[in-house]
Amino acid sequence: MAKTSRKDSGPRRRKSSKLRVFLYSLLTMLILAVAIGGIIVWKAAAQLPQWDPSVLDNMKQSSIIYDKDGNEIAQLHSTVNRLSLSSSQIPDIVKKTFVAVEDKRFYQEIGIDPIRIVGSLYQDLISGSAKEGASTITQQLARNAFIQDPTAKTLTRKIQEVLIAIQLERHYTKDEILTFYLNKIPLGESSYGIEAAAKTYFGKDVSQLDPAQVALLAGLPQASSGYDPYFHPDAAKARRNIVLGVMRNAGIIDNAQYNQSINEPFTYVDTMIKTYGGPQKAVYATANYKYPSFVDYVVNELENQYNLTQDQIFNGGLKIYTTVDPKIQTAAEDAFNDPANFPKSYDKTLVQGAMTMIEPSTGNIVAMVGGRDYQFGNFDRAWQAKRQPGSTIKPLAVYGPALEKGGFYPGTVLDDMPVTFDLGAGQTYSPVDDDTYTSGWKGQITMRYALQESVNVYAVKLLSLIGIDTGWQFARNNLGLPLTDQDKVLSLALGTCHVSTLDMASAYGVYANNGERVTSHAIDKVIDSTGKTIITPDITRQRVMKETTAYLISDMLSSVVTSGTGYAAKMGDWAVAGKTGTTSLPLSYGNKNGNPDAWFAGYTPYYAGVVWMGYDSDPDGQHYLRQVYGGSYPAQIWNKVMTVALQDKTVQTQFTRPAGIVSGKIDTKSGYLPSTLTPSQFIQTEIAAQGNFPTQVSTIWVQEYVDPKNTRVIVPASDPNKVSRVFLYLPDRDPAITWPSNEAPYRLPSNAPLPKQLQEAPY
Repeated sequence: MAKTSRKDSGPRRRKSSKLRVFLYSLLTMLILAVAIGGIIVWKAAAQLPQWDPSVLDNMKQSSIIYDKDGNEIAQLHSTVNRLSLSSSQIPDIVKKTFVAVEDKRFYQEIGIDPIRIVGSLYQDLISGSAKEGASTITQQLARNAFIQDPTAKTLTRKIQEVLIAIQLERHYTKDEILTFYLNKIPLGESSYGIEAAAKTYFGKDVSQLDPAQVALLAGLPQASSGYDPYFHPDAAKARRNIVLGVMRNAGIIDNAQYNQSINEPFTYVDTMIKTYGGPQKAVYATANYKYPSFVDYVVNELENQYNLTQDQIFNGGLKIYTTVDPKIQTAAEDAFNDPANFPKSYDKTLVQGAMTMIEPSTGNIVAMVGGRDYQFGNFDRAWQAKRQPGSTIKPLAVYGPALEKGGFYPGTVLDDMPVTFDLGAGQTYSPVDDDTYTSGWKGQITMRYALQESVNVYAVKLLSLIGIDTGWQFARNNLGLPLTDQDKVLSLALGTCHVSTLDMASAYGVYANNGERVTSHAIDKVIDSTGKTIITPDITRQRVMKETTAYLISDMLSSVVTSGTGYAAKMGDWAVAGKTGTTSLPLSYGNKNGNPDAWFAGYTPYYAGVVWMGYDSDPDGQHYLRQVYGGSYPAQIWNKVMTVALQDKTVQTQFTRPAGIVSGKIDTKSGYLPSTLTPSQFIQTEIAAQGNFPTQVSTIWVQEYVDPKNTRVIVPASDPNKVSRVFLYLPDRDPAITWPSNEAPYRLPSNAPLPKQLQEAPY
């Protein structure tokens, strides 16, 4: 038996030895893991931001904005002006809904939720990524209030977040933590906290919100930009209805309230879009900053282009260096603060306006005014308002692309006479000029004259000739205008699209910069509180047209200022190019004489600027401009601001002329070379890009013999009393249309035979 026992004990001892080795190894690994984990936690704790509970009530570090010379112009901060509420001011439905959606075990946990953490880790392991979040409400508060970079996804930041969350739970009650959280959470559209968000999305206080509105706000923390009802209404409604389901399941609302809420429209949002083109920002501070409109745009650029959070912008201790020129910005604000620069209002509602000025060679936005009496956080008309540009679009969507395409030049002639375009499906389009019914048709005119006098029919005919797609693509792709597929229509030639002053200033700046497009921007660089540069703009420079195209447009737009509708913008000996624009009242206004919008867009060799003027909206059919045109008040404001901008610049009397420009005499009634019959008053010097100057001699003039006593009667060559006269041969014109005064004396008698010289070469 003993022998048998010794034989059996061998395997058992080997198994016991292996188990001990395994247990020792496991224990060693656990000790090592705990040690490593402890080191990681210790390091994270060592870098923990200084615990300062007052941060929950006060700002961290103000961010400072500087002008182009490095002088401070604004401090961004958000103390009590975050529109904070006390706990008693926040309705229970809001508190319960945010807890149900964001952290349903909020009242049971100690700042962290182990169940949620395990679930998050499991999902990350399955997906092979680190996308799942496990943050409680307390952790979110810790992150937004104390962490330097709340967007960083690092283990150190997560550990710090947990440690701070535990401290918060030790120092404050659950209700205090929830109140801090609801006052600090960013909810998109510059809405910082639930009160500001309620005003932004619904135009009311939190205490006045219905269940559907509460649900929208509670759904935003997951992705405030993706569920923004101003830009993603369908996604916002879907997310809101998910939250409504959570509210119903949690007993916060009943079935009747749920069914009533799921189809509730975004009435306030729709009204704001229709009236202002978008939301008005919540006000974050009472400070009367310098240059509030420009500062607003800087904040917008930081948010939407560089994806900084509101907390980073207003509390991050950033140093934000910008492109604003204080001299030009002050001049622009002074011009908008002077009532003499605006027409009298119909009633107490002010005629509004906006202006943007850029430096085309650098893309720097040097001045921006978003309206009269503008204050920080208002609707910024300089870049938020999208209005119809009227005739200021013509150089951008018609004349520029025609010259770039080739086959056209400033002397190209088209007939300003009635025309009807077949649009298909039984629809037609018959453009007219603003003064057609009072001054008559202009007849055969050159491109230069058409642009100078802002002739509509010429522009539409030319867009039809080059192709709508050609004009649309040039304005959108080459010049950066925010055109949509709906703008691919002939009326684009007359400015039926929607743009801002910033859009237009950037586009005109391409011509001022000899055909090179430079990214427009307001920020030069941003330095964080540690001295690290975190933003430098990606400025691109791209040639988007030939230099000859840019020069020809500048030369023609100079004629607009010296001899046309933009005369009010003329500035001594300075080379100035400009274009006026007005829009027409809809047919629903009947025969009222007025216009919703007046524009002036212009540039010099140094700066490009655009001014818009009009009412924000017309709810009663009475708020529109009366006898106000782009060449009046808008051009005058532009002149005043540009005069200041150029004070220390050397006068340039001409735009730089590139190689490849040729000139010569042309017949202004045909656009070809003058013939021996062309009357001298219709011969002038014109320029063109090489290869586009005409080589054909005009055949539009014919010579006939007439009765000296009645020059409207053709007589045979054998008549001894005959006299020779020159006539215009325009057989395609409707004989019922009155000819313009400079052409009427040359109208060929109706009984005249087809001229022999035209029988084989008709015009």
